[in-house]
Amino acid sequence: MLERLRVRNFRGLNDVTVDKLSGINLVTGRNNAGKTTLIEAILLLVGAANARMAFNSHVIRGFRQGVPPRWVADTYWKPLFSRLDTNTIPEVSGFHSAVGDMKLTIQWERASKEEFSRDGIKEALATGAPEKRSLKFVYEDPNVGKIESEAHETTDKIDVDQSDRYVPLKVEILQPGEGNVNEDAVALGQLRMQKRGELILDALRLVEPRLESIEDNSSSGAPMICVDIGLPELAPLPVMGAGMTHVARIVLAAATAAGGVVLVDEIENGLHHSVLPDVWRVIAKAAEQFDVQIFATTHSYECVEAAREALGSDGFRLHRLEVVDDMTRCVTYDADAVDGAIRHNMEVR
Repeated sequence: MLERLRVRNFRGLNDVTVDKLSGINLVTGRNNAGKTTLIEAILLLVGAANARMAFNSHVIRGFRQGVPPRWVADTYWKPLFSRLDTNTIPEVSGFHSAVGDMKLTIQWERASKEEFSRDGIKEALATGAPEKRSLKFVYEDPNVGKIESEAHETTDKIDVDQSDRYVPLKVEILQPGEGNVNEDAVALGQLRMQKRGELILDALRLVEPRLESIEDNSSSGAPMICVDIGLPELAPLPVMGAGMTHVARIVLAAATAAGGVVLVDEIENGLHHSVLPDVWRVIAKAAEQFDVQIFATTHSYECVEAAREALGSDGFRLHRLEVVDDMTRCVTYDADAVDGAIRHNMEVR
């Protein structure tokens, strides 16, 4: 389990330390306090020296395939650096009980050597073509030592140099509006192979009590999760609403990342506040069964109350990000502080 985390010079987080992490962590804070940035930082750290993160949509916001390479560095890579200053070095570090001390740094590099055709040399001299930029990912922990990976611009694409595909922990991330119905069905099939399909069925019944069964069905030509709610035919899960799909994906993410980390942005997304306590119970059960650590963000006071109701004040850890004098800090609440804050209706979002 990650026991502590520090993020420096990454996006809007200049230097934030999160101590006293637990198995289930709920991160709150106002808009632009850095909640999503924090879980992106964890994704980077657990991904180790993986330069493919330089075009991973869960880290590079708004990135899409087919973007001209000359746009990538300034448009998508530069925002990873604090205050858009590429002379800073984003760093994510932490201590994991099984891995030990972990650290990842990201460095902005400029190509030391360019290769041009004769015509290319003339063109470069005539236009003042800029140097090619790259991102270097440097990771270290006691098990692997130090490893590096690099993503760099070329004329027509982004190349990745990665000799070591070491990943210290499995990780799954869920963000609003994302997901793949075919991948969901494959994950359900794997869960059913482990004879654990009842876990997701129980979870979805919290949102839809009429649910009789759940299937990974391929009759349409591609795998898809379908559900039986008493209609003449099975219904595709996505048409049942965002809430059911969201709960299903949380459980499937826990199964896929067994032994690792699950990151959920806006965990209350699509869910009515009345079902949140039961959803937290399902999350706690999945975390225990699959031995995963949960990090979730929320804007919802009801979500915090529901976590306390379902898990008890000592069953999760509440972390609040707040910006003071243009610097972000993390306030972690112990069980007594959570009880007091909710009892007196104090602001914890």
